[in-house]
This record gives sequence, C-alpha cells and structure tokens, in this order.
Amino acid sequence: MTKFQLQLTTEPVTRLHPDAPLTVDEAETVAAVLCKMSDRKVGAVLVTTGGRLTGIFTERDALQLMADRDELSDPISRRMKRSVVLVRRDDHVAAAIKKMAAGGHRRLPLVDANGHAVGMISAAGVLHFMVENFPEAIYNLPPTQRSSAEREGA
Repeated sequence: MTKFQLQLTTEPVTRLHPDAPLTVDEAETVAAVLCKMSDRKVGAVLVTTGGRLTGIFTERDALQLMADRDELSDPISRRMKRSVVLVRRDDHVAAAIKKMAAGGHRRLPLVDANGHAVGMISAAGVLHFMVENFPEAIYNLPPTQRSSAEREGA
C-alpha cells in the first residue's frame, strides 16, 4: 500500500478542513433560508429538527426552485432533500472522497455520533488536504488539454 493510499484510508475526515455548518430549522421559509445562504455566502444549509440533521438544501435546489417558479413562502422542509449522504467523525478521508465522487456531491455534512451536524466537508477542503499532504504529486501533475465539450463551473 502506498503512502498516498495509507493516508487516505487512515486519516479522519476532520482533516478535510470542515467548515462550520449553517443550520436552519425545518419550519423556516425558503425565502429566509435563501437570505441566510446569501448572507453567509454558502452553497448549502443543513436542515435540522431538535438539533438533529433531517435534510439538506443546496444552491442547486434553489436554482431548480427558481426555474419552477415555486413559492418562496413554503417551509424549507417541503423543498429540502431528505436522503442526505453524510460522513461521520470516525470516517476516513477515502470514504468521504468515494461518497463525493459516487454521488457527484460537492459537499457532505459531517455529523457526530448523535446525528448532530458539526461540519460541512467540501470539495475545496479535499483539494486543500491533497495539496497539504501530497504537494509533489499535485504540483508535478502534467498539464492536460481540456476538451471544448467539458463543462466548466458547477
């Protein structure tokens, strides 16, 4: 097993520089949640009830909501995703990366043993971890030519 593989399978997800999560209650309106997301400049909020994670609402959900011209006065519980892919504090880095890659997720909620949201793992956090721990491998990658068919952004 290489040093690279060993670190990915032994380092805890807390090494991925999790951000403090923005949490909202299920009863808050979509409009209020969008304002909070804008104020905090975050792309996702974790929806909770009694402190326990019950869903997630992302900027992708917000774009879909706007495209469908849905009501902003609805409670966020009607618009959030209830099936949340998440990581736990005792998960390792490789597990988080696999979950992100498999589901096309840019963020994963980090929860404690009681299901309370304690952080948000992001693709940027994974990249930061990789550069921090494997700079030779990252900085020495050969340049690649982008295809014009590749999408940019989200």
